[in-house]
Amino acid sequence: MKKVLLVLLFLPIFSCVGGDDSGQDLGNIFESSEGLILTEEDHPDGWKREDCLICHPLSVIHQEDRTELGILPLEDIQEFVLQEGPESCVICHGDNGVGE
Repeated sequence: MKKVLLVLLFLPIFSCVGGDDSGQDLGNIFESSEGLILTEEDHPDGWKREDCLICHPLSVIHQEDRTELGILPLEDIQEFVLQEGPESCVICHGDNGVGE
């Protein structure tokens, strides 16, 4: 029974799309249909999930300004997200379908 529970606890981690520790390259999110706001089309594997940090750990997000403009204050964004936690995601990326 304990083994089954452990598998169930870790299953969400295995369903994540990326396992790269060098920073997630999701391309230039500004070019998506709603810009920074996530849509089901842009984020099908994580749509309506509140546990963003399982697939997007703080250590691998906001590592590179993929806008190619060099305008994102990455250090400030990283510090803000570390302080505010996953609740801060909705400020830039919308509610990921959770509020609907």
